[in-house]
Amino acid sequence: MWRHTFRGLSENIWVNLLWFQLLWWLSILLADSARWPVLLLLVAHLLMHRHLFTEALVVVACGCAGFFVDSVLTFLGFFRFSPDSGLPPFWLFLLWLGFAATLRQGLKFFFGRWYLAMSLGAVAGAATYFAAAELGAVTLGWTDIESLLLLAAIWALLFPGLLWMSQTLGRRYV
Repeated sequence: MWRHTFRGLSENIWVNLLWFQLLWWLSILLADSARWPVLLLLVAHLLMHRHLFTEALVVVACGCAGFFVDSVLTFLGFFRFSPDSGLPPFWLFLLWLGFAATLRQGLKFFFGRWYLAMSLGAVAGAATYFAAAELGAVTLGWTDIESLLLLAAIWALLFPGLLWMSQTLGRRYV
C-alpha cells in the first residue's frame, strides 16, 4: 500500500532535486555520521520509483563509476579527507549513489544536449568540490587554479558520460 501510494514520487524533477540537496548537505556537513539518514534517503528514492530494479541498476552502476573517478583522485593525493587514511570515505560513496539517482530524473533535461552537459559539468562539477572544500569536507591537493582546471576537465567528460550511461541502462531494462 505505502509503495503504491508514493510510486513515482522520486521521479518528479523538483522532488528529486530537493531530495538530492538534502542528501548532499547531510553528506558534506556530517560525513560518515550521516550514513544512516543518507541510506534511508537512497532506499526511499528507490521504493518511490516506478522502475525500482532499473533505477537501482542505474544508481549503482553510475554511482560506482563516479566513485571510481574520485577514488583514483584520492589515491593520487588530489583529494584528502579527514581522517587521512588514503582511502575515500564511505559518505563519498553514498553521495555518488545519490548523485546517480538524479541522472534520470532531476537532470534528464541534459539527455541529448551533450555540449550543454559538458559545459555544466565543467562549471558545476568543479564548483561542487570547491564548496565541499570550503565546508571542510575535503582538501584539494593542488592550487586553486590547477584544481579548477583538472576538475573542470574531468567533469566536462564525466557528467555527459554518466548521463549517457544512465540513459542507456535505463532504456535497456525498462
